[in-house]
Amino acid sequence: MTLDLPSGAGAGPTAVPFGATRTLSDKFGADSRALALKIFSGTTLEQFYTNSVFYDRMGEFIAQRQLDGGHVAQFPVIGDDIDLFNALEDNADTTDGPFTDADDVASEGGLKAGYHNPGDFITGKKIKMSEKTVRVDDVLVAAIDVPFADLDLTHFDVLTPFSQKLGRSLATDLDRKIAAIALKAATTAAIAGVMPGGQVVENTVSGGSGIASFFADSSGGSTAFRNDVATLARQFDEDNVPQEGRFLFIPPYIRSILRHEQDIFNRDFNDGSVAGTLNTRTIGVLEGFQLILTNNLPGDWTGTTNRRYEFIDTEFSKYDFECGLTAAGQKRPAAIALCGAGMGQPAIGMVQASGMRTVIEDDERRNVKFMKAQMHVGFDVLAPFCSGVINMARS
Repeated sequence: MTLDLPSGAGAGPTAVPFGATRTLSDKFGADSRALALKIFSGTTLEQFYTNSVFYDRMGEFIAQRQLDGGHVAQFPVIGDDIDLFNALEDNADTTDGPFTDADDVASEGGLKAGYHNPGDFITGKKIKMSEKTVRVDDVLVAAIDVPFADLDLTHFDVLTPFSQKLGRSLATDLDRKIAAIALKAATTAAIAGVMPGGQVVENTVSGGSGIASFFADSSGGSTAFRNDVATLARQFDEDNVPQEGRFLFIPPYIRSILRHEQDIFNRDFNDGSVAGTLNTRTIGVLEGFQLILTNNLPGDWTGTTNRRYEFIDTEFSKYDFECGLTAAGQKRPAAIALCGAGMGQPAIGMVQASGMRTVIEDDERRNVKFMKAQMHVGFDVLAPFCSGVINMARS
């Protein structure tokens, strides 16, 4: 038995019969499922960016490199600026101490404190240079199997919410990793002559949850937190970090106690671009930092990774942390600050071998519909002085 299909335009095994309209067909009507994958991919990607607060601000405190072969990217680390005040030498005569009179001052490279005497040969200064390398991780995959039997029996759509879950899962996991790297950056020591270390404001606690035991849910607790933020901002200022593009990531508890800081919501102290709104719990800017809520700070979503990443691959140990405050010496962040991309010295570097890849297909041998989203990226510290943390330290 054969089936005669209409001839002419649109004819063929994928043609839409009798002019019927299929909601997933393309504009030619040639493929009744042409838009299915695009809708799935778009939904997954939309949820990824909607639920990411770290990754979604890629150009603001993260430098990105696209890998074209290889597994490691190099990022230049440029040393300190030239100090013109000290661009001179001391004759160091024996009659007095250093730089006590005009006879002690000699030129260095033809310059005296940056000033040049015409005719003298100028020797350029040398800038210290270093590099940071960022290695791409293994492929990070979120996948779901949906049995055909479940799809046959259900009377509601499950594929759309499942595709959203894939995007949210990747966003949450990558945000947690970026937050762990940000904490690592904030506690990285300085490199002499190249760059300062991370910015740290630390408080000592004897036990408890750490954050709540030090920053009480009261005007006193909120003021103590604001004072720490002001100290952190001053440290950024002292290291000449630009005031623009500073972000402070806070957990829900900190946002809740800031309702006691009425100055944040007072229109007399804030213009429309930075003012908060008490009833909508919107907090715009605090001490120059744009406040961003997250549940993914180390110590907030879990107290410790128990070296899980190290056990998988020693290269992944950069994502491990001990922030449970269960033993002396452990530390937990109450807030993490990031900035720096605007001045070309971002706190974090990211390499990407491939962006988000999405697949939805029927697996007939297992009688399931297979849904997958994956990314191939990696993160590490670049410029620690463009990151900061308000820490709770267990005594």
